[in-house]
Order: sequence, then structure tokens, then C-alpha cells
Amino acid sequence: MTDLDFITIEHSSAVAPYQQVREQILTAISDGKLAPGTKLPSVRALAGALNLAVNTVAKVYKELELQGAVVTRGRHGTVVQAAEDRAEQEVSDAAADLARIAQTWSVDEETAVKYLRAAFSSLPR
Repeated sequence: MTDLDFITIEHSSAVAPYQQVREQILTAISDGKLAPGTKLPSVRALAGALNLAVNTVAKVYKELELQGAVVTRGRHGTVVQAAEDRAEQEVSDAAADLARIAQTWSVDEETAVKYLRAAFSSLPR
């Protein structure tokens, strides 16, 4: 587990405390201060350290997980996810979304793949 003493809450800020915590953790991940595999404190521990409600920190961790920045491994806690894992997860999620949308609109797999290839070919090189 890591010490997240770099997180500070500005109570006078117009930015909600959960957003402040989320942004500071994301910044620490992108700056390398929180390396992939780093275990974050439990929700209760971080809430206590920051004098925040447990639900506030739980919301932060949930949003970070939805963004692919962290992964929760049950009793093993919440850990920073490697960028490669985040990239794979995001592409996998996008592919699943494409498949669901195609199915909803009765677009067959071959046509959906054709659209995907066209999207790739339109990207700048």
C-alpha cells in the first residue's frame, strides 16, 4: 500500500472533494508517482486520512476503475493498472460497444468490421 499524503483537499474550492481526489490520483499516475501495480489504501483508510465520507472515496475509486486507471481485486485491494492494460481494456470496451450498437441496428458483423476498417484508414498517419 502507498501513502497518498500528496492528496490535499481545498475545502474552499468550488471543485467537489471527490473530483479533487480523483484528479490528484490521475495526475500522480500520469506523472509516475503512482506506478502500475501500486496498491492504493482501502476506501476506509483513505477516507479517514482525508476526513472524507467513505462513500466519497468509494465514488472516486469507482470512477477511477471505470476510467481504467485502477483495478479492484476483491480482498487484494485496488491497484494502479498498467497503461498497456488500460489501453487493451479501453479498446476491448469500445469493440463491445460497437458490437452492441451494430446488433441494435441490425448491422451484420461483416459490415461493422468494414466500418471499423474505414475508420482506421481515415486516421492521420
